[in-house]
Amino acid sequence: MGIRFAFLDIDGTVLDDRRELSPRIEEALAALAARGIEAAIATGRAPDQLRPIADRLGFASYVCCNGALAVYRGEKVWGRTVPKDVIASFVARAEERGYPVVVAGERACYANRRDHAEIREAYRFLGLPSEPLYDPDAWRREDVYQLYLFCKPGEEDPFVEAYAGALRFIRPHRFYLDVFPADVSKATGVEAMLRHLDIRPEEAIAFGDSENDVEMLTYVGLGVAMGNATLAAKRAAQRITTTVEEGGIYQALVDLGLIEDEPARHLVR
Repeated sequence: MGIRFAFLDIDGTVLDDRRELSPRIEEALAALAARGIEAAIATGRAPDQLRPIADRLGFASYVCCNGALAVYRGEKVWGRTVPKDVIASFVARAEERGYPVVVAGERACYANRRDHAEIREAYRFLGLPSEPLYDPDAWRREDVYQLYLFCKPGEEDPFVEAYAGALRFIRPHRFYLDVFPADVSKATGVEAMLRHLDIRPEEAIAFGDSENDVEMLTYVGLGVAMGNATLAAKRAAQRITTTVEEGGIYQALVDLGLIEDEPARHLVR
């Protein structure tokens, strides 16, 4: 059975540590499309955080917030929100300790601190030109799919204990953690999108590099870990390609026979 759909993580997979595109990624996506293979982003980022790269590469579909939200060609096909009572308790606990919190909705991210240095640094880390909107009460009005807790490593331990079974915590940066429903992973969003399209997991390929990619890499028919991936991601994958800087996505697709290797006209750097 052939591959019909591809899911691509962003950070460390499509983008390198300098937030530059992996070589020949645009050629790879064009070649997949020419063969009738659709592609979607699968990321821990929120919708407004993924839009710059989605717009640049022409992605219309995505799984985001670590799987809590799935959108296919502009239509929401899956969503798992953080309950309001959990958010209220979480934000109150964070504010007692002086920790900033950012909440991710479908349209934007909102912070409970204005012009905060660590939030600013986190957005620079993601290569984003603007910071979240300042609106401490946005979570009361809007659906929230993910929170970001800003604290030093180890300071999250009381939160992890207090919200065991309700929330999952992953740290992509020393300044903050992704916090999302405990029963969610990227595989959850991928499953929902494939079900919406009547595509079997065996007909999908996924690329990733980190802890939050593990479930996705094991769920699809062909999970590919980048050469720069964590050990957990490599163990979960069926195949390991070259690094993001070496054009790992393009190389894997060529090696698998999903696209043909063409002489490089230029490197996308």
